[in-house]
Amino acid sequence: MGTVNTSNGKRNTLPWFLAPCLLSLAVLFRLAGQAIADPARSASTPAVDSHHGSGEATRPIASARRQTAPPAARGHGFSGHLNPDGYLLPSDDFSAIERRLADRVTYDERALFVMYHAAGVCSTPVKPDWRKTARSESGRTFSAWKESFCHGITTHDESLAYAAMTLESFQKRHEDWNDKSDEDGNHLIFEAVLDSDSPEDSALAADMVDVPGLDKWALGLQDVEGTTHVARLPRYQQVALQGIQCSELGGCGPNDLMTLWLCVRTPALGCQAGASLDDLWANEFAPDEIAIIARIQQRILDERSRRLAAGASTAPRDAAR
Repeated sequence: MGTVNTSNGKRNTLPWFLAPCLLSLAVLFRLAGQAIADPARSASTPAVDSHHGSGEATRPIASARRQTAPPAARGHGFSGHLNPDGYLLPSDDFSAIERRLADRVTYDERALFVMYHAAGVCSTPVKPDWRKTARSESGRTFSAWKESFCHGITTHDESLAYAAMTLESFQKRHEDWNDKSDEDGNHLIFEAVLDSDSPEDSALAADMVDVPGLDKWALGLQDVEGTTHVARLPRYQQVALQGIQCSELGGCGPNDLMTLWLCVRTPALGCQAGASLDDLWANEFAPDEIAIIARIQQRILDERSRRLAAGASTAPRDAAR
């Protein structure tokens, strides 16, 4: 998309802040390879790394039904268990995920999202001497998991293809952003995650909540006002989005794809053998913080439900015009 000046001062291109975000798709794949070579260094960089695609399969939240209690109160953290469409299942390796989802990527954006991550994990081979060169327990855990997940398969070309498809899908989904101005900023992506359950939008929003120089997201501000946690709100928003994504796709159980993907990204949680993403979050957050995250998560689900209901109520009137 070129940059074209128009009479209203807007540009026929995506808002400026998306340029580095979309460029990061390619960067993340490169960082995935770095994490295998040097897990300690990659942990300090926003790297997309290998993860094992297991976890409970869950249905994308099309109706964003209300949870009856905060996830933490039910004893299994933020990731939930909606589980119907079999995106990521326990004991998945790359071959199992590919057999189940590769044929769906042209029409199912959730399948594309999973294949993008799974192929990114295996885009570089595991170094044969990783047992000697891994510098930390987290690095050894990650490399051992990647070895069992990829089984010697290298998916460099596939990962580039899925990245290109992901970018194309994003552009098509947000064609209406072409005429937005820079003043709209990152509010566009925050609004997008309240309008739909696109996993790609949720992942991008989670990465955008605390980018220096960009506006902050006010969602959940009322949940931290008057506490000592105000500065941590962006991290709570990020985890709330990631937890919903876990409930939609699975892959966040012990030694699962999304667990291993996120455990090496900033903030580095550290990869632990046998630990789920909920376990890692429980180590990071105090109980009152977990309650705040659960409330933010519920606000997202409730707003999706409200907007879905509002859209359904106006659709018949629009069709009759």
